[in-house]
Amino acid sequence: MYRTTVNGQEIIIKVSLRLAKESVDRDAVYESVLSIAERLLCRPEQADFAVHNKEIGLIIGEVQRGSITVFAVEHIIQKQNIFRQHMQDYMFEEGAGL
Repeated sequence: MYRTTVNGQEIIIKVSLRLAKESVDRDAVYESVLSIAERLLCRPEQADFAVHNKEIGLIIGEVQRGSITVFAVEHIIQKQNIFRQHMQDYMFEEGAGL
């Protein structure tokens, strides 16, 4: 868990219990979520988020609003498991399957 303030508003960034058991670079996760926290705080309708970290992959979470806003990281899609759509289209055109 990481606790800080953004524009004077206290926030918490936490990872799910499942992710806490895995060997994940938490500092990189916290930095990535913190990099978008200000924008998410300005959008009260925003409930979910995804942020890409070139070393880790795609970090997916939920914004839990209350007296303290919590950014709960629920999933990380490892970078080797992220595919670009144009490559998939090319592979299917060539007759290859995934």
